[in-house]
Amino acid sequence: MATLVPLGMGVRLRPVLAGTAPKRVVFFYIPDGCIPTLWHPSGSEFDFTLSQMTEPLAAVKDHCVFVSGLNMYEGGATHEGGIAKVLTGNGPTSLDVFLSEQLGSLTSLSSLLLGVASSHENGSGYFSYLPGRIPRTPQDNPVAAFESVFGSHGGGGGGPNPQLSVLDSALADLNSLRSRLGSIERAKLDLHLSALREVETRLNDPTNADALGCSTSEFNQEGFTVPEGYHGYPRLYNREEHFELVGKLQMDLAALALSCDMTRVLGLQWSHPVSPTRMAWTGSSQRHHDASHYGHAGSATAANFILLQRWYMDQLRYFIDQLSSRPDGDGTLLDNTLILVFSELGDGNLHNHKNMPFILAGGAGGTLSTGRYLHYGGDAHTKLLVSIANAMDVNISTFGYSGHGTGGLNNLLTN
Repeated sequence: MATLVPLGMGVRLRPVLAGTAPKRVVFFYIPDGCIPTLWHPSGSEFDFTLSQMTEPLAAVKDHCVFVSGLNMYEGGATHEGGIAKVLTGNGPTSLDVFLSEQLGSLTSLSSLLLGVASSHENGSGYFSYLPGRIPRTPQDNPVAAFESVFGSHGGGGGGPNPQLSVLDSALADLNSLRSRLGSIERAKLDLHLSALREVETRLNDPTNADALGCSTSEFNQEGFTVPEGYHGYPRLYNREEHFELVGKLQMDLAALALSCDMTRVLGLQWSHPVSPTRMAWTGSSQRHHDASHYGHAGSATAANFILLQRWYMDQLRYFIDQLSSRPDGDGTLLDNTLILVFSELGDGNLHNHKNMPFILAGGAGGTLSTGRYLHYGGDAHTKLLVSIANAMDVNISTFGYSGHGTGGLNNLLTN
């Protein structure tokens, strides 16, 4: 049963409580490539060992498919060239937009594109493209993103801490729905609403709101409140000291939007190519892009790059855990979601597009058999794009560049 509950501003929440759940797809971008020998696993399809950069995924490796040996068409072997073609395959639109065109009429939002400092000092581009190769800019502000998905309801007028609560405005409808459910379905709904309330609470926390400069009070056109003495650059939610906080809020919002069936196509862009972010909390002494020029795998710079990419894998693990903890139909949200993890380069030091760092996670509604490592001997990455579309029940045989033949990747999907 999937029941619509009004949340205001024309938005409807649709908790998936029982029966067959819809499929979702998430595009999870991390910047600046990898060290291939320290990223890709070693071993066979079912008996493999993770390398240093991906080792934080050990606890969730059974939910993942690690893919090596895929190359992107080499025209434009740069950061800018890579981000422009990784989801387009050098075609006119990106896969996330294409899938939103196929599936978006079924949900309130055809797609949702979130970012974590993705617009700060970004001269290298975004991964999502509308037809005609028009780039889409992710929403970096978690409060503005929350409002775009669920709407807002100020409870305090012009007060310092008005409550952003879509739940309070829908209590009558939610209680009516709850009264009609059995005990198991009531428990699922309560868990679902508890997660939504928790994110609302954190967004309204004065400490977080003031730190991010995105309090719901005095919400201006840029989407944040300018505190006294602050001159506006960079936007507070794009500052390095808030990178972790914004990232966690965006991942939690992404999980909520998917579990509410607000959208079935979602993108999350962490920083951007040539990432300037200095992630000191990881132990790295270098900015991300500087560390990606590691020289050789045993260098001190490589050690910094390892720390940085391991942190991103920790974030992926958190997101996987969030989806796996949420009931969805007869399984979990992760069971019915396909996550693609990707970057714009293969080897960050060589600036090439060979042996790209792709990881898949989730069950895709039973279409993806996980806990595997698959190696493809130089096949085109566009076949992976075809397979992802096929996993979402969109029947295509090519997407973008097809110089290496048509169809998806062998042995990736179960049907």
